[in-house]
Amino acid sequence: MLKRLCILLSLVLLIPVLAGCGSALNASLGSEFTLSIGRSAHITSEGIDIKFVNVTTDSRCPTGVECIQAGVVTCETEITKDDVKTQLILSEAGTTINNTPFQNYTFNFHVSPYPEAGKKIAKSDYRLYLTVSKSGQ
Repeated sequence: MLKRLCILLSLVLLIPVLAGCGSALNASLGSEFTLSIGRSAHITSEGIDIKFVNVTTDSRCPTGVECIQAGVVTCETEITKDDVKTQLILSEAGTTINNTPFQNYTFNFHVSPYPEAGKKIAKSDYRLYLTVSKSGQ
């Protein structure tokens, strides 16, 4: 009896966690939001879905190391607007916040964490910080 009760309690506690796994974050135009790899955000007012698919390259010069070049981190995103999916590659050099145009929007973004000498960044640790604005605003 106690075993069944424990199993039932575990299922009741697990269902809300699993239900939230596939849901998209609600984001607002002009406000920063954060995505981990595999997560999506939805900007309701614009009908845009943004998914952080993967970090394809991270050659940024680690802190504690002297490099000739700053290096680049490249992120693959998937943008869905009007039921059309588009792959958008976001590249960031060094530590600067970057602007990438897409249709009549501008994506301001940066990626963390920044590499450190002797430490490997796990894919699950990457975060994409995004602010989506209408171009010209």
